[in-house]
Amino acid sequence: MNSLENLNLQQLVALHPLLTEEEKDRSVILITGKQYIVQNRHLRTYPDTVLGNDERRNKYYDKELQAYRFNRHPSIFEAILYYYTSPGMLIRPPHIEPEIFYEEVKFFGISDKLLETFIEVDMVPLKEVRLLPNTRLTAWLWLALTYPEDTTYGKVVSWLCISMTTSSMYPFLFEILPTVTEQRNIIHILGLDLNKRLFLPIIPYHAYLIEISCTVWFSFELILRVITTPTLSTLKFDPLNYIDIITTVSSAFSLIAYHLHNTSTLSNMFSIYGWILIMKSFRIYRLARQMSHLRLLYNAISLCLNEVVTLFVLVTFCMLLFGTALYICDNSNSESNTKNILDGMWLALITLTTLGYGDIFPRSLEARIVAVVCGLCGIIVFGMPVSNVFLRYASLLHNRWKRNRNVRYVQL
Repeated sequence: MNSLENLNLQQLVALHPLLTEEEKDRSVILITGKQYIVQNRHLRTYPDTVLGNDERRNKYYDKELQAYRFNRHPSIFEAILYYYTSPGMLIRPPHIEPEIFYEEVKFFGISDKLLETFIEVDMVPLKEVRLLPNTRLTAWLWLALTYPEDTTYGKVVSWLCISMTTSSMYPFLFEILPTVTEQRNIIHILGLDLNKRLFLPIIPYHAYLIEISCTVWFSFELILRVITTPTLSTLKFDPLNYIDIITTVSSAFSLIAYHLHNTSTLSNMFSIYGWILIMKSFRIYRLARQMSHLRLLYNAISLCLNEVVTLFVLVTFCMLLFGTALYICDNSNSESNTKNILDGMWLALITLTTLGYGDIFPRSLEARIVAVVCGLCGIIVFGMPVSNVFLRYASLLHNRWKRNRNVRYVQL
């Protein structure tokens, strides 16, 4: 035996007590028949978990096999084992569904704080905390108005709200229909210029009664929601409440307009009545509160806000770039209808969005080549954010059962 081999042997003899201690401090874990050998010192890093706590881990000890046996997902367990050895890095395998992964992680008692912060782009929150008012009656009303899908009586209220919202569109259709004969009579009575086009809704009496009933219901529902809200911030950060305010106020103003008999006041009312009709058209969006799919779509867009902002920035950049290029390339043509840089930007915008109104179009060969490149860039620019929103919506729709199951109510 030479000197080098003698030195290696001495080092092994010196390390033998340490190796023996390492061997004793190991645990054998069976995951659906697959064996893992783990150092206990790694598991003790997180004593609050199932594997790190001796008492909780011993519940799964099999004396015959002399191993801890778990009937869990083996691929996910490897990620959980890496959490102990890294330490603290929890990575979901890409081929594992998010809800299955989180079920396994929750079983092994990984930190709730880590789970709340570890939300990937394709996940919904694990627990949705919903605040309730402090009294039983107000809590009952708040649940029925805000979360109708959670209770039976809430579903009844939801169907009533849907019926009133859809019924309110019936008189609205009469309001947007032109009534030429009645317009001429009113213009003659008011003594106004016959060339000035006015708009006065002439609706049947039964539609008028429906409008009054719907306006009263909208006002009653809005007042109840304000009275029963657990916190004002809950109302302030919900955009559907602003839609309720807009529709209720506009409906009230239109009812006031029906009862005006003073001709000068009526004449002034005509100038803003078109804006009132635009505000009243928002009442159809009230259905988003009762239809979960619409709410999920809104959530998907809000979660993809960065992509939406990026889309607007890219569209603005492309509009400026291609609009300038189209104006420069097409301005030399005598038949060009791109008279200024703004026309070029408008042409670039409608080309990017693939609308192509036809009011402005390129004449020269160079401008047409630029328009083709602009259209191709528009497909790419709009394709990526739209696909992200769709994927997020599909993920929210797929994980809706998990969201409903993990809802937690907190009464103030």
